[in-house]
Amino acid sequence: MIKGVIAGAFDVIHPGYVEMFSIAGNNCDELTVLLHEDPSLERPKKLKPILNILERVTILLALRDIKAVKPYKTEGDLYKILSEGGYDIRFQGIDYKEKPFTGDDLDIPIFWIPRNHGWSTTKFKNLIAESL
Repeated sequence: MIKGVIAGAFDVIHPGYVEMFSIAGNNCDELTVLLHEDPSLERPKKLKPILNILERVTILLALRDIKAVKPYKTEGDLYKILSEGGYDIRFQGIDYKEKPFTGDDLDIPIFWIPRNHGWSTTKFKNLIAESL
């Protein structure tokens, strides 16, 4: 049993996220999403989530590739969960490959997921705002 993990806020689910979860799900037996409650609290440049944590958990658990969702509040919480979770593989967007990220020093192999789909949460939110 290969336990995979991916972390993020996953506020509004767009086609890029669906593709990413599919890639991750196809490369492990059990995919857990570590769900950041509000990344804007520690990193003001990040967008505040539109959907609350329960709404995002509900949406994520409805996706076939995701087996579990574990919310966390801080990057420190994320580090603790990653270090104690017994994960066999971590899925990370390729855009983080040359940047530091929480848990990059842990002994969890990284599967780099390409981001050639052109989607982002910011782009999706802007498209919605422009359509109003």
